[in-house]
Amino acid sequence: MKKFKAFLSTLIFCAMFIVAFTYRENIVNFVMSNAVQNKEVTLPNENSNYNSYNFSFVRETESFHVKSRQDILNVIYTILNHGITDFTFYCDKDYTECSNELSNISNDQVLLSTINNFVSPYNSYEKIYFKITSYGEVNISIDRLYSDEEIKAIQNEISLFESKSIKDNMSMRDKIKAFHDYLINNSVYDKARAKEIETGNDNISNNSHKANGPLIDGLALCSGYSDAMKIYLDKLGVPNYKISNSNHIWNLVYLDGKWLHLDLTWDDPVTTDGSNILLDRFFLISTNELYKLDPNGHKFNEEYYPEAVNS
Repeated sequence: MKKFKAFLSTLIFCAMFIVAFTYRENIVNFVMSNAVQNKEVTLPNENSNYNSYNFSFVRETESFHVKSRQDILNVIYTILNHGITDFTFYCDKDYTECSNELSNISNDQVLLSTINNFVSPYNSYEKIYFKITSYGEVNISIDRLYSDEEIKAIQNEISLFESKSIKDNMSMRDKIKAFHDYLINNSVYDKARAKEIETGNDNISNNSHKANGPLIDGLALCSGYSDAMKIYLDKLGVPNYKISNSNHIWNLVYLDGKWLHLDLTWDDPVTTDGSNILLDRFFLISTNELYKLDPNGHKFNEEYYPEAVNS
């Protein structure tokens, strides 16, 4: 009898082992999936470049167990906005399309770069990486566009500008106009690099695509102008973001109860004789005014930038 019981126990153990081995992946995923559903996620403290703005397209979130595509977009925005370079969040167990949606989002460079437009350029990504496990754990890692040394140099340059050009009694509009004029008067459009980009090359290595281009090097592409302006608007505490399409990028600014367009690139036109011209035709104008001046070059995706639709 004892031998039979021992044999039976061994048989049951072997059977359990075979089942566990055969379905080991499913068992691990089940255990891990249930574990992550109850995992607390704490958002690190924001860095000094954090902005507490919420927009129609993306908003800050405190929920890191995502249940929809919009939840994923809000998490990405929150991570970038807080200047976080490595973060883990989770798919809700009932969100069966989470993996597919994440794959679609991670491969949509236009969508991801659009989210970049809503955060401080200092916190924007140059490269962003996604990794998702079979049990719903998602890791995002980010390589920032700006180094700490570049940020310090840009901040010093803006402080120098303010010490020379900004007075306490100036209106917000006048402060923005002063910076607008300063950037245009001290930089030129990078025609050579723009031509390279148009031909699909871009073999020129400089900073004209970033804020240090117009601020420090005196050379800018539209992204350099718009980054520099966004950094200054953030410093002033003015709600704003960048608008982009496939060919261009500029700023949208909330001032005096209205969303208004500001385009330094088009206010710093390229001239045939190389002379430096300062315009203000694209300085804080409505969408209707923008389209009257340029009905094609400033078309934008209304889903991404609804604040600008009726401005």
